[in-house]
Amino acid sequence: MTKHRSRRQRKKLHVGEFQEFGIAFKAKLKEGAREELFVDALLDELIEPKGLEFGGWANGGFITKAVRGSVSLEDRTTLIDWLRARSDVASARVSDLVDVWYTDFVTDDVMTPVVG
Repeated sequence: MTKHRSRRQRKKLHVGEFQEFGIAFKAKLKEGAREELFVDALLDELIEPKGLEFGGWANGGFITKAVRGSVSLEDRTTLIDWLRARSDVASARVSDLVDVWYTDFVTDDVMTPVVG
């Protein structure tokens, strides 16, 4: 049975129309690739220009909107294209959009291989 919540409660709990989504990814860089260069490029070419935030490192992380709201399927596609264009990426996996507030961990089996 669905609990009736007021708009204020739904907003505070980030549910219903206030639910927010992000993207998890994992990457494996090629031997000899510099992790710092990969992360700098990710931030400069994808995260900052699209108004996103990133938590993680070169081996993967989580991407969300910098302001209240959700990443879009277009943001996911842009991430996939960016990973595929990188010559230093040996393999990568990307999740579908997942709940930012109520997802503890995204496992490999729910991520789609996009490189390698």
